[in-house]
Amino acid sequence: MTIAVALLLVLASVPLALAFAARFAAGGALPTTAAEAQSEVAGLPPGFEPLYRAAAATCPGLDWQVLAAIGKIESDHGRSRLPGVKSGTNDAGAAGPMQFLISTWGGSARIKAGSRFNGYASDGDGDGWGDVYNPADAILAAAKYLCEHGAPRALRKAVYAYNRSWAYVANVLAQAERYRQAGTAKPANARQNVAPEQQDGQDMLTPRTRHMRNLIKQQFGVPFGIGCYRPIEDGGEHPRGRACDFMLSRGGTMPSAGAQALGDAIAAWAQANANRLGIYYIIWKQRIWNPRYADQGWRPMGDRGTITENHFDHVHISVH
Repeated sequence: MTIAVALLLVLASVPLALAFAARFAAGGALPTTAAEAQSEVAGLPPGFEPLYRAAAATCPGLDWQVLAAIGKIESDHGRSRLPGVKSGTNDAGAAGPMQFLISTWGGSARIKAGSRFNGYASDGDGDGWGDVYNPADAILAAAKYLCEHGAPRALRKAVYAYNRSWAYVANVLAQAERYRQAGTAKPANARQNVAPEQQDGQDMLTPRTRHMRNLIKQQFGVPFGIGCYRPIEDGGEHPRGRACDFMLSRGGTMPSAGAQALGDAIAAWAQANANRLGIYYIIWKQRIWNPRYADQGWRPMGDRGTITENHFDHVHISVH
């Protein structure tokens, strides 16, 4: 990346939602097994796909494969031993796995969260610092940069701003397409054949629902609460103990930008782990995603009325 564009930012709470994505990617409550490793797109280091997915979710419509393609071309996802990838800078002054100019990052390779600066430094792993050499931080910053420069609508323009070469743009888009093709066999995109479970325990949840709820609670915190079982029969999964709502605000109000980023990260995590967790569908921001139709992406839903009814203040996850 060779272009420095100054943008006044505060390194604050919005990117902290991705700390949890980074944590599970690194093997927190969800250790990588041999079977899970096979679900990673070929060529990506273990744990990087969730980072790319979660960062892309902060820029609605941006395909995570574009970020992965940039990471591949810039540094082979941080595996390159060239100068500037793990320390220092290269001859052009770029640093880290996504090759930000230090001036574009914010004037220093490591910037304290909450400080004011000109640049794109981000805290993607929640450690209180925006570190250009940290993959979670750098990938989130790259998503911000592309979004600020017109992605996804003007994707070619945004990628050109990242590195002013049309050949670079062509290489990025071609690599992104290769990742898309490699990912068509991912388990999350496969048709599921999961037997429904029955409720047990005082919480009236199924074991699968309880497991999903506990993992998300551990990974993301969900400060506004989680609602799962309710006895009112509405034809859905809640009275059957097979659904949870992960709240992002109170009183039916629109969540803050930081809370929406947390919702994006929860939804992206659920998508990435849909097959393993037996997820039936996800509803978020008046859209629905179903593993059986993953190739269609998020599908719009009709207007039900309120912020809550349209799922703008919570992520709904149903399991089989």
